[in-house]
Amino acid sequence: MDNMNSKEPEVTYSNQSTQPGDNIEAGLCPNYPDPVNPVRVLTTKDIRNQRIVFLGVLALVNISMAIAAVLGQKSKLTLIVILLVKSKDFLSTVVSILGILIQRIRTFCRPPLPVPPLWILSLIPAYSESEEQIVQTIYSLRDNGVDPHRQVMVVILDGKPQDIRGRMTRVIREFEWPYTSLKWKRGLLRVTSGFITDVPVIVIEKTENAGKKDSLILCHDLFNYPRHNVPPYTQLLRRELWESVLPVLTEGTSFRGFDMVFCTDADSTVRRGAITRLAEAVARDESTIAACGLVLVGLEKGYEWSFWNLYQQFQVRSKSLPHLFCPGSGTVEAYPKKYTFGQYVRRRAEGFVGKVTCLPGCITMIAVREEMAGAMRKYAEPVTGNMMLSHQVQYLIITQGTDRRLTYSMLSQGTHLRTLFVPGAVSETLAPQTMRHYLSQRRRWGSNAYFNNFFYLAGENMILATRIAAAVEVVRMSLVYYRVLNTALFIRGLAQGAHILELIGVMVVGQTPSLWFMCSVVLDPELRKRAHKLVIGFLINKCISPFMSIAVFTKVAINLGNQAWGMSGVTPPSAAPGLQSFAPEPPSEPAGDGFAKLPEVEQEYARVLPGSQRPPHE
Repeated sequence: MDNMNSKEPEVTYSNQSTQPGDNIEAGLCPNYPDPVNPVRVLTTKDIRNQRIVFLGVLALVNISMAIAAVLGQKSKLTLIVILLVKSKDFLSTVVSILGILIQRIRTFCRPPLPVPPLWILSLIPAYSESEEQIVQTIYSLRDNGVDPHRQVMVVILDGKPQDIRGRMTRVIREFEWPYTSLKWKRGLLRVTSGFITDVPVIVIEKTENAGKKDSLILCHDLFNYPRHNVPPYTQLLRRELWESVLPVLTEGTSFRGFDMVFCTDADSTVRRGAITRLAEAVARDESTIAACGLVLVGLEKGYEWSFWNLYQQFQVRSKSLPHLFCPGSGTVEAYPKKYTFGQYVRRRAEGFVGKVTCLPGCITMIAVREEMAGAMRKYAEPVTGNMMLSHQVQYLIITQGTDRRLTYSMLSQGTHLRTLFVPGAVSETLAPQTMRHYLSQRRRWGSNAYFNNFFYLAGENMILATRIAAAVEVVRMSLVYYRVLNTALFIRGLAQGAHILELIGVMVVGQTPSLWFMCSVVLDPELRKRAHKLVIGFLINKCISPFMSIAVFTKVAINLGNQAWGMSGVTPPSAAPGLQSFAPEPPSEPAGDGFAKLPEVEQEYARVLPGSQRPPHE
């Protein structure tokens, strides 16, 4: 294996001691050499030089466009730019309307078949969430209405211990196990399995913080199809869990393997029935690798009329950019947003095409299928080159899940793979409540959206529609400064008397998405409940989004190469919402224990693993 020394490893107990009085087994496994970090670390000079080039190109493009617009006042440049930046919303609206009609006709003519019982692994990664939030999440997922499907909960604590064991009514096993983190450091896992009332739970506690991305990779390495270069300690832990833990947790059932992995957060609320809807969407389409639900701003008590909630309630795109107001052309987005408008206009269209480009980590169902091994390999691979763009998308905020990067890693496994949007599966999340928190969050989201679009534009196995949409996004975001001038020139053109046909064209392309969203508010019961708040949010957006757009993109540009998280605690401290369960859908066949997919990792040492029942290889 790439990350193993040829020297035969010694078999040793973990030398990490437990707290006095703890009854925790010490994992017995080979003592592999410490990993060597292959990641190329960019020097300060590398970052500075590439940042200067990037900012220089941005300035040159914006200044050149501004000069061309001012000198060529009789040209159609202003009109062309407006139509270009609004083209994606307009085409998304057309695709959404046609998709809904086709879907309704298809459902009427051929009602969907029932889905057989599935096994779902529900992942709850936690860092700063409280013990109460985590336990409430477990109960709410259990009560989400998933029958006849079954769940096993996995809680991964990222360096901040919580007494989840104390809530268990029955403990099956406790043991410690070494592992190699995404930061290429030797770490220790404390694994506790048992039941919280009737809920089977596995708690994996990392003794040191390694980030949410590390938690996602660890989960899929253990329970989905494993990538070929799974670290050796993780391979052995996978065997241990499948041979001595899962059989006890699923005793008396027909468990053979998981069909789905459901991802959520302990600070989000998943509406009842969401899991089932997501699972059915994935199970009924053999080409679907994942599906996500609708994310709304949570209306937590005391914040129902918060300025920041109202502003973010109506925002133009999931993880894209704030928008600039352009008279006659609707809104022209420029930086990252997450909520209703963008999801109902853009993400819904992406769902009908089968290429949702950003699956939110708070409500996503991922199939257990072989392509996920390749996706996790790409998601986890170290960057050894010196191009800052690759470092930015792979390591940006390594402590978060980087939803867009993971989605790209899935879709890049083949043009046949689909990612879906299921608006009936609803999750509520909390929004930043101060300017500093807002800009900090948007800087992360903006970098994620902007730089990953270069990979959707030029990466492997992307369909033409995805490449074109990514190109429009790159142009839209890159020209944020020029578009301020473009807006002013358009207003002046209106005052001086624009040609009626030009004005009609701009109005049709610019306002059709807004009209479609208004229809969605009237027709969709979930949006109808929030209609008055959406109207207020629309007005707030029109007033302040131009300034927010420039501020956020500027933070993204000047922070190129900065992988720091920024501010934590972007949500109200009083909020501790619970989640609700979901239901998954099975792929063609469950993954089982996945041992056939593992590389050879000193299989002869399997005999020393406690509880191991598999005979050693000859």
